Amino acid sequence: MSHETNDSLWTRLTRPVLEFPVDLAVLGIVVILLSLALVQPVVYGTPLAVALGLPLVFFAPGYALVALLFPQAGASKSSKWASPGRVRQHGVTAGERCALSFGVSVALLTPLGVLFSLARLPFIPMYVIGAIAGFTLLVSLFAVIRRFNVPKKDRLSVSVRGGAAHLYRTIFHEDSAADVALNLALVLSVVVALTTVGFAVAAPQDGEHFSDLSLYTKGENGNYVTEGYPTNITAGDSKPVFVGVQNHEDRSVEYTVVVQLQRVEQRPNGGARVIERTELGRLDHRIDAGDSWRTRYDIEPSMAGEDLRLVFLLYKGDPPSDPATNNAAQQTQIWINVSG
Repeated sequence: MSHETNDSLWTRLTRPVLEFPVDLAVLGIVVILLSLALVQPVVYGTPLAVALGLPLVFFAPGYALVALLFPQAGASKSSKWASPGRVRQHGVTAGERCALSFGVSVALLTPLGVLFSLARLPFIPMYVIGAIAGFTLLVSLFAVIRRFNVPKKDRLSVSVRGGAAHLYRTIFHEDSAADVALNLALVLSVVVALTTVGFAVAAPQDGEHFSDLSLYTKGENGNYVTEGYPTNITAGDSKPVFVGVQNHEDRSVEYTVVVQLQRVEQRPNGGARVIERTELGRLDHRIDAGDSWRTRYDIEPSMAGEDLRLVFLLYKGDPPSDPATNNAAQQTQIWINVSG
């Protein structure tokens, strides 16, 4: 009697593991592995990123949502559509499930973009991958729960071997060679279209990567504005400004801002020549992709004169031994008068 009770308890404990949906388990593992691979700097922007990103973007979220909506097994060949106004009594077939997975995944991209816009999040690969992976895993969890609530005889059971055989029959077992050629052309056109879109998403042009340097002051209402910069400073005094940096490089970057005060000589052709310069200070900060940073800087000039140029030079990483406007990634400047 005790032996039967132990067997029954063991069966109850192991049944969820043994009956766990194989397709959703594989989906979760693959999504996690693909996400971890795609966020690696050595992968992004390469053909490998396209190959890995296509199933993650154009199949995984749709499959999870279809699994949630249709937990039952597919309809048999003998099953018919119900009368108008009623839904089919069984779940969708394997072919319909795959087609819906692609279609639903594509349809989910639009609301994803809207949510990013409403949340004021930058549409960068790291955030997009995180959103898609998080959505897929969360929906898959609910799909597992719903599938367990379906009677075992009606529950969807996925077989990789059987699915491959069914796909082969669907494409090649047609009445005529023309039908087979049409199926192959359809599959090829879908692959080409998805590859083209995936490459455009996963490998953007280099011109889309940039950093931005800005200089601010505080207005009367406390907001940061790009006007009202200090123009007259007495030697020994200081005037505050605020330096802002935005990272659009799609990767975390260690920035350095070099502050120089320069005495320049105006040339007849409208140019200027630096005849004296001194470094007032440096600011450094690591900024994650899509983030920005703002800090206060107090201007304390170390030379006196009129029309002195205060330059802020932005560098990605360590600046060179001789920082100048011609070797900085970005630069901004204001003109000040310093009285002795």
